[in-house]
Amino acid sequence: MIAHTPTLFAAVALVATILAFCLLLVGQLNRRDNLLLTGYGLLAHALAYVCYTLYGHAPLWISYGLGNSLLSLALAFYSASLFRVREQRVPWRSIFVIPFFMLAGLMLLLDTLEPRMLLASLVLMLQCSLILCWARRRAEHQGRAHLLLMIGALISLVGLGMRVLAVVFGEAAEMRYDTSNLKQTISVSIGTVTVMMYAIGLVLMAKERSESRLQHLALRDVLTGTYNRRAILERFAVELERARDEQSELAVAMIDIDHFKRINDLHGHLAGDEVLCHCVRQLQQRLRQGDSLGRYGGEEFLLLLPRTDREGALGALQGLREAIARSPARFAGGDIELRFSVGLWCGVPGPHHSIASLIAQADAALYQAKAGGRDAVRMAALLGG
Repeated sequence: MIAHTPTLFAAVALVATILAFCLLLVGQLNRRDNLLLTGYGLLAHALAYVCYTLYGHAPLWISYGLGNSLLSLALAFYSASLFRVREQRVPWRSIFVIPFFMLAGLMLLLDTLEPRMLLASLVLMLQCSLILCWARRRAEHQGRAHLLLMIGALISLVGLGMRVLAVVFGEAAEMRYDTSNLKQTISVSIGTVTVMMYAIGLVLMAKERSESRLQHLALRDVLTGTYNRRAILERFAVELERARDEQSELAVAMIDIDHFKRINDLHGHLAGDEVLCHCVRQLQQRLRQGDSLGRYGGEEFLLLLPRTDREGALGALQGLREAIARSPARFAGGDIELRFSVGLWCGVPGPHHSIASLIAQADAALYQAKAGGRDAVRMAALLGG
């Protein structure tokens, strides 16, 4: 079916305008989702297709030069939105120099049909390829929204490729914006599909990012950034079940910063906060990828070391304790010396073991470490646990 090309252009412009209005309205109300850039891109997309509808009725610099430059600007906004959705630094100069290059090049080649068509198509193909690459790199973990962007970019490349082939085979006149034929109908219809896929893909990426942020806040301790009590207990349940199934050893350590109240009393609560953050940073730098650390409460931390025997757990915790002792926290230009005590349970969990019982045994060992002078590691098994 062959459609009237200017009518198709107008349809794409209408779709893009409606989507732009919606996103700009929502983006103004909630700037955190970074939908404004997508809205600006859709607005530029709509204006580009308005320019195309004027082909043959307005100067070429408007209907072709400005139109393709606006389309390039739209792709630049979509690219910038990809970075902003992921809360990463936007390479503004690198992204937005491309539309200006497009405009300058088209102004120079305005009177030459094939060169200007080739330039416009190749520049837009470059931008679509960048969106394809960046969408894949900036995908949310376990997210699917980036696939819409990637598919949209691939479809755009097909439509633009048709124009390049038309130039190569000497059929550029068949792809003029005032010409209606099957190739033109397919090429322009692709624009309707891609504008929706870009918009919906970026909106869903923003949604995935917001959900990921909320999940992070729900599972992380606000001060230290490590697992909070709820999250570390959920990890404990997973590791306990895995150790039972595999009949592998699991080490459970309760860590308590020695004389933390004295630190707060001498240096203030801000110093105490810095001490907690410093300890978490030092510990996390030295843990394995599969280990889990969480703030259990106050200055107490729960550490899970899966597939770790007693000797390995004792060696790891002694190493952590010595590393903390060698690395004082810095606050207000001074050093705050740190020590911590550890209660450790280690073994192959049986059916009678529960999270509560293992924590209780590790906690009892921690009490013994503190009663014995602190700055030590005590094994629960040595106490009959």
